[in-house]
Amino acid sequence: MENPRKRTTVTTAAGGDGLHLFDHQQQQAYALNTTSALVWQHCDGQTTPEQLMELLRQNLNVSRAQAEQLTCLALDELGKANLLEDEVARPRPLSSKLTRRQMLTTFATAGVALAVVPMVALVTTQARAQALPASPNGEPMTYFLNVTDFINSLIEIPAKPIQGHHIHNSTTDSKYFAGIANIYMPDNQNSVGRCSASFLCFKNDQRFYTDISNYISVDNGLIVSWFTPTTLIDLELDSIINSMVTECIVVAATKIGPNPFYGETFNLVVSSQMSGQQIQFDFTNIPS
Repeated sequence: MENPRKRTTVTTAAGGDGLHLFDHQQQQAYALNTTSALVWQHCDGQTTPEQLMELLRQNLNVSRAQAEQLTCLALDELGKANLLEDEVARPRPLSSKLTRRQMLTTFATAGVALAVVPMVALVTTQARAQALPASPNGEPMTYFLNVTDFINSLIEIPAKPIQGHHIHNSTTDSKYFAGIANIYMPDNQNSVGRCSASFLCFKNDQRFYTDISNYISVDNGLIVSWFTPTTLIDLELDSIINSMVTECIVVAATKIGPNPFYGETFNLVVSSQMSGQQIQFDFTNIPS
């Protein structure tokens, strides 16, 4: 069996004294305390269980027997949460099969702080805003919305053509729309946030124009807005929405609640997918 190896679909964010993990394959977030985080971070396929035991012994100032118990429990907890690759090596069996409750009692009697006992907690939906980090390995964070959903949400705000002193200041047609729709991650039908946009469309004797104010709020704390000027060939709704395509630099300058992305800069690519049925948003972090 191989040495313990953490899954590559998992990304991290700081979480108090421990670590927050998000598994993109499971679409599930976990909170690890200090001990579990220390073990998971060193599950690189190179570190043996015995080396993990020694790592805990030195960092937590516990006996070798206690370090062995902590390592076994940590690997079991991480394994049950599917945060490790399937084939995980374990230290040699414990001399006695201790339950978690028995281990807590034993440690408390020995004067060991109970906070060192490994814990891998499932993060509830309500708490995910504190735990959802970016995509793994520096890859773009990708979201999309369904154009049909957005069209069904649109409202039209009354607007009328303006007669100016010059032909370039005059409009022969105008429309003002606003809408909001859920956004999703690829291969996942659970909403992870919202995208809203307003479209000011007008026509003069030469062409159509549309100015688009865009806003995205993701449950992981990413909040960005940007402006897209564009030229259209008609005022059909699907054409208007697909005119959101652009590439720009955005800054997460709005902070609401816990937000690991606040102040970060991203290159954003907005593209039209599936013959205009979806709009895709790819965020790539630009290191400061």
